Amino acid sequence: MRVLFAAVSVTSHLMPMVPLAGALRAAGHDVLLAGQPDLLPEAEAAGFVTAAVGNAQLEAERRRRMAQLARQQAAAPGGTWQPTWDQLAARWRERVDGVLDDYLQIGRWWRPELIVTDPLEFSARILGAALGVPVVVHRWGPETMSTEAAGPARRALADTCARAGVPGGLADPALVIDPCPPGLQFPEAAPARSVRYIPFNGAGSVPDWAPPTGGRRRVCVSLGSMPAHLGGLSLLRTLASAVAGLDRVEAVVPLDPELREQVGELPDAVRVVDPAPLHLFLDGCAAVVHHGGSGTALTAIAHGLPQLVLPQFNPALAMCGQRVAASGVGLNLAADTRPDPAAVGAALRTLLDDPGPRTRAAAVRRDMAGQPTPAALVPHLESLAARSARRPVATRD
Repeated sequence: MRVLFAAVSVTSHLMPMVPLAGALRAAGHDVLLAGQPDLLPEAEAAGFVTAAVGNAQLEAERRRRMAQLARQQAAAPGGTWQPTWDQLAARWRERVDGVLDDYLQIGRWWRPELIVTDPLEFSARILGAALGVPVVVHRWGPETMSTEAAGPARRALADTCARAGVPGGLADPALVIDPCPPGLQFPEAAPARSVRYIPFNGAGSVPDWAPPTGGRRRVCVSLGSMPAHLGGLSLLRTLASAVAGLDRVEAVVPLDPELREQVGELPDAVRVVDPAPLHLFLDGCAAVVHHGGSGTALTAIAHGLPQLVLPQFNPALAMCGQRVAASGVGLNLAADTRPDPAAVGAALRTLLDDPGPRTRAAAVRRDMAGQPTPAALVPHLESLAARSARRPVATRD
């Protein structure tokens, strides 16, 4: 079986799909990932064979918009900014227009029998309809976008689908896969097939500083892939002041070298290190502080660690923080609270000294471990592909 994976240029949407791709390869199937050029190095490091769609300019434009949104967020009442459906529709059309022809060309040449896609890569669903093959949507964590966007995306992309020879519009997913444990997922999310979250935050080596020393309790601080663009450096300074006021606590902050000078001098209790995949060193930590990334939240739970979420402007990050707090596995200091060092320090003391969040994180971890592995889903995916009546497509040159 040939399986085409597809993802937008957000690494956190790709990484949850890596274990399933590995399970499919282990079962003897061919796997190819289609993505924009900026995503391909991470995908290839994770073991994917890749094909490029779109161009680097698309990602440059996305980053420019993210910086613009950060400025809008700073000026918005309460420090949050929520795009309208019309704004999202325009963004979806722009992106699909930039990559769809490449997806169609790759699909008609490689002829997949199954497509697995990130919920926001709508081009993959158009491709599935064009080829007549089933499309499986793979969620990234706690989110309702894949549920709420179903109608708006279908309406926004109707003309695009028609131009691609798909008058019926976006293909409905043959299956939705959810790696989020039920206790963490939003109750209003549409039903999906559960899969165990397998921590994979990128390829790398265990850092030499991973084993904790000195008797301090270690807190991992992870602020996402673009902290400089999204106000993360200011947040890091607040965190540093908070940690400096705690007894026998060490904060470990993975940070790219080019950003360290921008942060400035930090207290001795804050250790800045080179970036490393979280799953390689969290066993030595007592808690995790992060920006609301679902991959970080799920990896923390997989290690049984309580977490403090300090979400930045992105609504998806705020939603993750809401679910962390609602499920009891940690605390959430929402963006509109503008947390100061005192508030952050108090939250950290609760995480480190109150057994409640740690106990709840351990319970959700047990639920996570009881979910079916990616390997257990492979026979079902094989059946989906076998039942598919694919329409004829152009033969390869």
